[in-house]
Amino acid sequence: MVKITKRILIRLILCIVLIGGLVIFVRDWYGVRLLVLTPKILKYRPVIQEHAGKHQLDWRLITALIVQESGFNENAESHAGAMGLMQLMPETAKELGITDAYNANESIAGATRYFRSLYDLYPDSSHPNRIRIALASYNGGRGHIKDAQRIAKHRYDDPNQWECLSKNISLLTEKDKVLHSQVWESGVPPHGYFRGYNETRQYVKRVMKYYDRLCYFSGILEKVKSFVPL
Repeated sequence: MVKITKRILIRLILCIVLIGGLVIFVRDWYGVRLLVLTPKILKYRPVIQEHAGKHQLDWRLITALIVQESGFNENAESHAGAMGLMQLMPETAKELGITDAYNANESIAGATRYFRSLYDLYPDSSHPNRIRIALASYNGGRGHIKDAQRIAKHRYDDPNQWECLSKNISLLTEKDKVLHSQVWESGVPPHGYFRGYNETRQYVKRVMKYYDRLCYFSGILEKVKSFVPL
C-alpha cells in the first residue's frame, strides 16, 4: 500500500487545481485558440514582456492583441495591407520608424509603443476603460473614436467610458446625418463615416476575452508555483 505523504497529497491537489483550471481555460473557442497558440506565445513571451515592461503595459494584454490581430502569424497580411504580427498599416509602421513590419521584434516593439501612446490619450478614463478605448483606437482609428466622443458629449453621455462610446460609434454612419448637423457645422464627422463600427466593437470584446483568459490561467499557474516548494 502506497503511503500518502503530505507532499504527495499537496501535489495531487495541485494537479487537480491545474487540470480544473485548464478545463475552464479551454471551455470555448477563445481558450482553444490560446491553447493551440501556446508554443508561439512562449516563443515570443520574452520580447513581449521586454517591450510591454518598457511602456508599463501588461504583457498578457499585448499577447491578446497579437492573437486577435494575426494569430502569431509573422507573415500575416490583411486585404487592407496591414502587415506582420501586430498588423500595422504601412503608414503607421513608417511613422513608428519600423523598417520591416514583418520582423517580429520590430513589429512588437513599435506597436507596443504605439498602443501606449493611444492609452495615454485618455487620461480621464479609468484604467479598464482606457484599455478598451485604446483598443478601439488601434482597430478603428483614433479619429473615429474622437468623433464618437464628440457625439457622446453632445448627447450628455460619458465620453470617457467605453460602454457609452461603444454605443455612440454606431452614430457615425450616413443614416445619422441629422445628428451630425447638430454636432458639426459641416454636417459630416471630421474623420468620415464609420461603417466598420461593429467590427471595432467586436474587436475590443474579443481582445478582452483573450486577455481575461490569459490572466485567469497565469493566475492559476502562479498559485501552483507558490505551493510547489512545499
